[in-house]
Amino acid sequence: MNTKKLTRKQQGLVIVGVIFLTLLTIYLGVAVYFSSHFLFRTTINGVQASTKNVKSVERLISQEIDQYQIKIEPRNGESETIKGTDIKLRPVFDGMLEVELREQNHFAWPVALFRDTVIEVETMVNYEKEKLREHVKKLEIMDESQMQKAENAMISKYSKKDGYTIIPEEEGTVVEEEKFFEVLEDAILNLKDSISMVDEDCYVRPEYTKESEEMIKLAETMNKYIKTSVTYDFGDSQEVLDGKTIHQWVSVDEKKHTASLSQEKIEEYVAKLADTYNTAGKAKSLKSSYGPDIMVNGGDYGWKIDQEKEAEALKKHIKKGETVTKEPEYSQTAGSRSGNDYGDTYVEVNLTAQHLYYYKNGSLIVETDFVSGNDAKGWSTPVGAYGLYYKQLDKTLRGEDYATPVSFWMPFNGGVGFHDATWRRDFGGNYYKRNGSHGCVNMPYNAAKTLYDNIEAGCPVLVYHLQGTESAKAKAQDAAEAMVQMINSLGEITLESKAAVVNVRNQYNALDGAAKGYVSNYGQLEAAEARIAQLEAEAAADQQAQAQAQPVIDAINQLAGKEITLDMKGKIQNIRNQYNSLPDAAKGKVTNYNVLQDAEQKLEQLEKEKEEGEEEKEEKEE
Repeated sequence: MNTKKLTRKQQGLVIVGVIFLTLLTIYLGVAVYFSSHFLFRTTINGVQASTKNVKSVERLISQEIDQYQIKIEPRNGESETIKGTDIKLRPVFDGMLEVELREQNHFAWPVALFRDTVIEVETMVNYEKEKLREHVKKLEIMDESQMQKAENAMISKYSKKDGYTIIPEEEGTVVEEEKFFEVLEDAILNLKDSISMVDEDCYVRPEYTKESEEMIKLAETMNKYIKTSVTYDFGDSQEVLDGKTIHQWVSVDEKKHTASLSQEKIEEYVAKLADTYNTAGKAKSLKSSYGPDIMVNGGDYGWKIDQEKEAEALKKHIKKGETVTKEPEYSQTAGSRSGNDYGDTYVEVNLTAQHLYYYKNGSLIVETDFVSGNDAKGWSTPVGAYGLYYKQLDKTLRGEDYATPVSFWMPFNGGVGFHDATWRRDFGGNYYKRNGSHGCVNMPYNAAKTLYDNIEAGCPVLVYHLQGTESAKAKAQDAAEAMVQMINSLGEITLESKAAVVNVRNQYNALDGAAKGYVSNYGQLEAAEARIAQLEAEAAADQQAQAQAQPVIDAINQLAGKEITLDMKGKIQNIRNQYNSLPDAAKGKVTNYNVLQDAEQKLEQLEKEKEEGEEEKEEKEE
């Protein structure tokens, strides 16, 4: 018999074959074993069933149930226990273990070495649910008086360092009953020895936590608001608005979890800025061209914040969380933010002196007399600081009773402005007191043209009174006006007016030449003096006539009250002759001339009676 020695390769294949068959035998043997036993690492309702058959598992479950109790671990306080006997816990073997065994893949036993298999059979145990609920109600964890409500996460108070942060929620101890019963029942069915109410989420949870999108977004929004930095530039001053102030304007809607900005607070802040930095309508300090520093009150010139627009702009900056340096929104601007708001380009109008100066960039461009509004008629040019509205050539100025064309029109206060006044021959002085304009500043043509050519809209106009700056012309005119009134006050001239007329003449003679030239009614003074001379001459003539008439008056008075007889004929005739020799003026002074006439009539009557008596006597003698 021939035998061949196996090669190494063949020997190797034989060894591998033997090993494979051995392993296969073992694999199949174990698989057969697990056809009646549960796989490695198998638990059934919490009972270790690994490598055990159904009967063994049933015995374990029965033992487990007999001794079963479940520990309930609350968030706070001591754990509590419910025993299986309290709830009539008992096993129920209805063939489900056999079903689970048949359904396991016993050929996959090697995989089971590395993987847990958890089987839950709902019908394996049973208990009385009402008993369970009764025992649960008696637990301390179900005592409502001891429960603490969960607190939602919230936004912290503002911190200069951290801004706004989310304060974490606080978990409470209010039990979510249905969830708790659901977890507890599941644990009992699976014969678990304990449950953690925290791990099983059996408490009523806060609606909002620090991870809630609403809270995160709210904190982000609020922090964006307070990170805003707005630097307001007011020339030589600045105002910085940041979170230190803005956080006071932020409010939270707790229901909607949204942040909002207080419109009222924003408007109050802008109003405060306006109150601090607005210069419109405020008194202006002016180093006058006459020397003294004065305050110009009134008018509307100056910086003025548009509060409505600025409040809206500020709100937008805050909502975007911007960092900006800006000027506020202005409804009205001025020339400068440093020192006086009108800068070094302005018109200075002295109503007392009736004289103006226009400075441009600090240099004097125009200086001139003018005539302002008529004081006597209540049309005085208003004092104050104003801005030039615009300038216009060839404008017709219209009012209730006038339509006046001018070449240069430069308004600065309603219908009041600068313009040429070619109808006037003279300017300055005190014409404005009684012969002024309707309120405008009347200027010589050339001065108005120069001003027009050099001024621009918006230029500040400072109008004021300054006692003691009256011009020499005004003083002369004032003195002349006083003289005019003195002359007018003389009224009807009589001899009693002589002292007053003499006094007026002396006052007039004391005036200087300029003032005398403005006395418009000097002719009335001369007429008064002439009248006095006339009255004095008339008085002298009257006195002479009275002297001439007096002897006749005295002679006639001797006749008064006496009985007239024929013997008095010579005397009466003599008085008649004296009267007839008097001049007419003297005759007019004989106030008792009627007595003489009555005496003559009586004498004539007596002579007639005598003559008739003699004739009657002669007739009787015949």
